[in-house]
Amino acid sequence: MTPTVRDEVERTDAEIRATGYRGPITFRPPYGKKLFALPKYLSDHDRTTVMWDVEPDSSGDADTERIVRDTLDAVRPGSIVLLHAMHRPASRAAIPGIANGLRERGYRFVTVSRLIGP
Repeated sequence: MTPTVRDEVERTDAEIRATGYRGPITFRPPYGKKLFALPKYLSDHDRTTVMWDVEPDSSGDADTERIVRDTLDAVRPGSIVLLHAMHRPASRAAIPGIANGLRERGYRFVTVSRLIGP
């Protein structure tokens, strides 16, 4: 593990703790890249790596209706959906349709800690 990566993880954790959060800190690797050193470092420091299983807007050209449809088709119990809502207007616009569609199917939304916790 390079000092740069280790320092970045530790600085981020310090910022999270500075907000008052005292629970376990989970980690989502940027771009989903799990190179050997990072998962080992996280494991050695008792961190849980969290990935997603539904990414309906990864192509970048999907419209709102397609993002909603693809999400509703792909979600299973325990799914984690990754949307790029801060960069893609169609992803932002899809959130109400996704949330309503999942609720209509009996899903509920929980935190990652609750999803993976004991």
